[in-house]
Amino acid sequence: MPPTPVADETLSLRECADRLGVHYMTAYRYVRHGRLVATKVGPEWQVRSGDLAAFLAGPAGGPAPWADRLEARLLAGDHAGAWGVVESALSSGLDPAAVYVRLLAPALRDIGEGWAQGTISVADEHRATAAAARLLGRLGPRFVHRGQSRGRVVIGTPPGERHALAVGMAADHLRGGGWEVIELGCDLPVADFVRVAHEAGPISAIAVSVTMERALRPAHDLIRALRFADLGPILLGGGAVTPEAALRFGADAWAQDGPGGVVAMEEL
Repeated sequence: MPPTPVADETLSLRECADRLGVHYMTAYRYVRHGRLVATKVGPEWQVRSGDLAAFLAGPAGGPAPWADRLEARLLAGDHAGAWGVVESALSSGLDPAAVYVRLLAPALRDIGEGWAQGTISVADEHRATAAAARLLGRLGPRFVHRGQSRGRVVIGTPPGERHALAVGMAADHLRGGGWEVIELGCDLPVADFVRVAHEAGPISAIAVSVTMERALRPAHDLIRALRFADLGPILLGGGAVTPEAALRFGADAWAQDGPGGVVAMEEL
């Protein structure tokens, strides 16, 4: 539990973050969203101890949400602590798919935004990514579907897309949905993607993940090559893709995230 603030104490926002057990950017979001009262004095935010106590006592206070706690552990490179947060969530009744959706994806999204805004360094982002990759390694086997396969899916990214974790989480969601998945990772040349999909034998669909806007044009090129090879239905998804873009690129279905990909596969 966070320590009780001392009466009439004035805290910096970084000190508040330490007491709440979250990253500085998480505490800043609390202020920005109006959940934590703070005053800007020069370039710094200051929080009165009474306002911190009110935050802790209110419905939005108390222990930090799991996603915030996980974000802090990832940024610290604390692999054991990050797994401890995940274990707590699993013990509370969440399944691995919900852990991805409610903990890991929001934490990674906030870390990515911090990197884009320059409040998180490249080293911090890489350290967090390495810790998150270990979580996927431990959670992935829990998605294995028992019983007959519903078909085979090839999933990867176009050239220029660097976010392998998004592909890994989407692949696990599909595995949990009952599909056999051939996972190609990220930043794959178009010719190699098409070749592997061709060699995979009968496939139910090809999934292409795009989270970076700069990878949209290569995604269009990849889909055209896959369409020319006539290998099967194409599912385009990810944070950088809209339904309109998927239709314009010639994909057969669109999904925003892994759970959406499972639904799209069932419709295909």
